[in-house]
Amino acid sequence: MAAVIANDGAQNPSVQEYYTSWESRIGYWLLLGNTRHCGLYLKGTLWPFPVSKAQRAMEDQLFNQLGLEPGSLVLDAGAGSGYVAMHLAEKGLKVHAIDITPLHVGDARRNIKARGLEDHVAVDLADYHDLSNFTDGSFDGIYTMETFVHADNPANVLRNFYRLLRPGGVLLHNEADFNRNSALLQDVLRLSHCQNTLEEGALSQMLQEVGFVNVQVEDLTEEVLPLWRLFGAIGYVPYRILHLFGLHTRFTNLMAGVESYLHWGEGRYISVRSVKP
Repeated sequence: MAAVIANDGAQNPSVQEYYTSWESRIGYWLLLGNTRHCGLYLKGTLWPFPVSKAQRAMEDQLFNQLGLEPGSLVLDAGAGSGYVAMHLAEKGLKVHAIDITPLHVGDARRNIKARGLEDHVAVDLADYHDLSNFTDGSFDGIYTMETFVHADNPANVLRNFYRLLRPGGVLLHNEADFNRNSALLQDVLRLSHCQNTLEEGALSQMLQEVGFVNVQVEDLTEEVLPLWRLFGAIGYVPYRILHLFGLHTRFTNLMAGVESYLHWGEGRYISVRSVKP
């Protein structure tokens, strides 16, 4: 049974506990249409609506960065409710989607069936820390859309991705990193099970150590700012009230939205493309 909140402010919630809490489920539904990733805006944009249009723009950015031919097989490593996978399938890719949360897998299968994409998107309950069910060189591309931050062992996950890609295969991460650490940041990351979010530059180095080449980093921080500004504006007053009573850490998404905006510039939103030689 889902909890109302993800944690009591002291525990380290699992990925499943974080995403299945009612705070997360209602928040993602109301603000993001149950699509769990940022939108992409033109620099300087102030008005963030419609959010769904910006989210489709981010999915287009991911598709373009993959740069794969129609019919290519890609792995969506952390598919959520399947919206990214469906968008890429509608653009001509074949997608095998996995997620660690049963609730998400059920949502994704229903959404895929409703869109008539069963022949183009497959969904399994799986953990990207253990991809032994897939054979070597199975995929032309692999991507994570804000899910690699949940990795308990990032290097092991990258080695799994490397094994599964064919020579010339593309790995794309749309993720966050940070350039200034603090106790507050670590609290936010811990409560959202993102405690292994990497320091700036660490992902590129790790990719090269695993064996990937042509590592390219695109900084999209300013392009996602309008949505995070919205989170900060909506959440600021209730967050401050909860803070007065020492209850703010119990509402992870509220805390993350407000504090991330208040400390904007201490982290980045990046798109990292690499290739298996």
